[in-house]
Amino acid sequence: MTFHNGFDARAVSPLIGAILLLAILVALLGLLQLNAVPALTSQTEFEHNQHVQGELKDLTAGLERTATTGTGESVAITPGVRYPSRVVLVNPPPASGTIETASASPITIDGAHANGATGDYWDGDTKSISTRSLVYEPRYNEYDNAPATVVELGALYNRVDDTTIVTEDRGVIDGRTLSLTTVAGEYRHTGVDRTLVDLTPSSAETRTVTVTDREDPITLTLPTDLDESEWESLLESEHDPNGDPDNDRYVTDYSCANETPGPCGELTVTLQSDVTYDLQLAQVGVGHSSVTQTPTYLTDVAGNETSVRAGTQQRLVTEARDELDNPVSGVSVTADVVSGPGTIRATEQRSDTDGRTAFVYDAPETVDGVESVTVEATFEDGAAEQTVTFELRVWGESTGDGSDDLPDESEPDDPSERDGPTIQITNVDDQSNPVFDRYEVTAEMDSTEADLSHVEFELIDSTTGDVLVTVTDSTISGTSATVTQRLERRSESEPSTEYRINAIVYTTDGTSAVDEWIPDST
Repeated sequence: MTFHNGFDARAVSPLIGAILLLAILVALLGLLQLNAVPALTSQTEFEHNQHVQGELKDLTAGLERTATTGTGESVAITPGVRYPSRVVLVNPPPASGTIETASASPITIDGAHANGATGDYWDGDTKSISTRSLVYEPRYNEYDNAPATVVELGALYNRVDDTTIVTEDRGVIDGRTLSLTTVAGEYRHTGVDRTLVDLTPSSAETRTVTVTDREDPITLTLPTDLDESEWESLLESEHDPNGDPDNDRYVTDYSCANETPGPCGELTVTLQSDVTYDLQLAQVGVGHSSVTQTPTYLTDVAGNETSVRAGTQQRLVTEARDELDNPVSGVSVTADVVSGPGTIRATEQRSDTDGRTAFVYDAPETVDGVESVTVEATFEDGAAEQTVTFELRVWGESTGDGSDDLPDESEPDDPSERDGPTIQITNVDDQSNPVFDRYEVTAEMDSTEADLSHVEFELIDSTTGDVLVTVTDSTISGTSATVTQRLERRSESEPSTEYRINAIVYTTDGTSAVDEWIPDST
């Protein structure tokens, strides 16, 4: 069709078609922006959340490694996410996340008793230890109801409102072993890109204390945001309400402070009575803040209840420990003779990296018969738990007037001439796995001259001779005993270390015996 002015209408059709096509494309892009981009963004955020949960598992493992090895490390966490670029379509801004320590809460241990000088601290009274959980919270643009992820006493779980789901648990209670790795320090980081979370050992797990109940059963009270149903699942393999002594289950009861539904708040666990437990405590500092432990109590390592010949010396060793039973260096300890003859060399010393101080008692050149000597070592204000007493017997030539308290003629004057104790390692059960080198050692011991005092088990590097792990059992008494203890350390990334195991038994008169286990090289 041609108008009178010469305009041809046929030229309008392609233009109208192009405009309509452009409109359709714009509408399609609008629909994609409104629908596809949020869906793609949500998928990216979900995948990021799965990735960061994996990083938090690494953080949980890092806490345990730092506590066990005493070596600090840094763990990478990516709190936020950046979206892949898209042609034409517009992404939302990058999503950030926050990882931070929660407020401090107390762990309490009640009714735990240890023997010897350690019993001045572990005397059954309630002990309180502070800890914190680590919480990661994302701020996604599209992923609704994304969980907050919490690291709490070796457990890793997701939390949405009052619902919690555990994804990993390293276990506070494992048979007769009670392992608590606490977190100290204040840390907070908000961002998008990867950051490093520094972990520092403030009290490495280097000592194991054997405890038991005496009147009331031992109870643990743990701060927790897990609900009772989750704890029911976690404690299922340890729960034995009937207290059967033969099934290796020692949790007789547990209860939450808050009623369900909702977080427990505090979980109280009651342990079976008349059982000895291995208590392993540690603390790891998070972030750049410095966390140091102060000395809490003093215990004896060597020299107590020994016989000393006149004119000779006796080495007396103490160990300063923090509230988590681990050594504290740089503690000023003094020692002196408070009754009886003799002197102490270098009466004031500072503890070494193992928390130990070694004093030398010099016996007088001559002693009539046998005399009792008491040496006290102490630090700070000398409270009961800060003081160790060494009881010694100094012996020498008799005056012959019959007035001396002489040893029985049937007992040799020289302790080295006495019939000492005997010990034999009867079984070593290798329970090692890719994470831990673990041995359960059983030893039988007896003594004819004096009662048994305590027994030590040592895990030794066969190549260097270094003692890697020491476990002391002070619950033995009488003239015979059979003891089973677990020696455990985290496996190294290098090929497995060759070990040997020593078992040393001590008696109340200071004599000792040792047996060694060496693996069959075949």
